[in-house]
Amino acid sequence: KQEASKQRKLIYQLEKDREKYGVEASEANAKYMQALEQVKLKEMQLGELQKKVAEGEGKLKQQQQLYEAVRSDRNLYSKNLIESQDEIAEMKRKFKIMNHQVEQLKEEITSKDHALVKEHFDHQKVEKQKEQLKNELSKMKSLLEANEQTINAQNAEILKLTHMIQKMDDEALR
Repeated sequence: KQEASKQRKLIYQLEKDREKYGVEASEANAKYMQALEQVKLKEMQLGELQKKVAEGEGKLKQQQQLYEAVRSDRNLYSKNLIESQDEIAEMKRKFKIMNHQVEQLKEEITSKDHALVKEHFDHQKVEKQKEQLKNELSKMKSLLEANEQTINAQNAEILKLTHMIQKMDDEALR
């Protein structure tokens, strides 16, 4: 009997231990499941953070490329600006030279214009003299014609009179 009582106590103790260990196992299992959930959550967070890091690196690369492109553009524009400034300086120099040439040509034109006006007046004067001489020549021709007509008329009259005299002489001689 003592053995049975010992055995019962042992069984009772073992059942108590089993319950205790069952509860501990349940708690440990719950903790394990909770830890698994936290691991999953942390892994998801880690994945999201890695995604963000990858996105950040992508953006950084993009920004670096943009920066390089902007730097390249700035260098190009800077070079173009220098070239343009050189061209502008050259154009200003050429403009000054051309302006000087224009002034010289204006003076030359003014001088030639005065000479042309003087030549024009001289030409008009000569034209007037020519017209006067033409008129005089025309008057002289008219006068000459009139004189020739008078001479011809007088010659005809002389001839007529000479014939009459001849006729009268011939009659007188008969």
